Amino acid sequence: MIVVMEAGVTENAIESVIAFLVSAGFDVHRSSGATRTTLGVVGDVTENDAAVVRELDGVAQVVRVTEPFRLASRRFRQRGSVVEGPWGIIGGERPWIAIEPIGPAPRHERSRPVASDNESAGPPSAELPYAVAAGRPFDAAITRSHLTPEAVGALACLSMHPQPSAQRYPVRFIARPPSAGANAWIGAAERELERGECQVVLLECGGEYPSGARTLEVAAIARAKQRTHLPIVVDVPTIAERARYSAPVACAAVAAGADGIVLRVWVGRAGEVARVPATLAWEDAVELAERVRATAAAVRG
Repeated sequence: MIVVMEAGVTENAIESVIAFLVSAGFDVHRSSGATRTTLGVVGDVTENDAAVVRELDGVAQVVRVTEPFRLASRRFRQRGSVVEGPWGIIGGERPWIAIEPIGPAPRHERSRPVASDNESAGPPSAELPYAVAAGRPFDAAITRSHLTPEAVGALACLSMHPQPSAQRYPVRFIARPPSAGANAWIGAAERELERGECQVVLLECGGEYPSGARTLEVAAIARAKQRTHLPIVVDVPTIAERARYSAPVACAAVAAGADGIVLRVWVGRAGEVARVPATLAWEDAVELAERVRATAAAVRG
């Protein structure tokens, strides 16, 4: 249930409504805008409950939510959420750009197998080139491993693994399965929000053809943007599958409304060939980051 308070209502009236709802056994999540306050009410709400709340002082409107998610819904929070920390700003005015660093493993790990197509090759060695260590012009690093290093050079590192371990930062990426629609995707995020343990970001990994090839689902991004306030990040290398397709996928993603992208980038010695697909050279990734931000600025005006 969504409770919209009247414009200019007193703080005492708002607190009285919240106290009533809590005493009735509901969880209440408050969202204060410039002129109005909205209360998201989670629980088994009946018609009688809604009718009683409508009579409380300061209540302008009561809307029973019938969709399968509430905390993640734009009915609960109209403004887009911003997930902010040492990893940068996801959901801000400019697109968030993270890199998945691909390079030689640390010396003590060089005997392990090379990563598969769907895995990161692991954290790069400590001997990072200066540009990589400085991190410019990117916001963060990501890993697909459940074990998350605190940082890669100057970049804070987040894990996109479904069950990350030892991650310092409370951020969880909710990936959309290739065959899932927007409701199932947002519903998975809703369950994570109900736990209240971390900030949530939606991760678009693309649709899948019968042949196994991936495709950027622009419609899925658009539908999700209409239904949820959560930020959306697009996993470019998983969708592109080849380095040559990374640029068009990345630019199309931010043009479609995505709040950020992930690029796979080689951080090893120059001249060596990455053994993971859709890996960009550092210089190409830097140039693409500039194109992506220019595309976002043009589209968003």
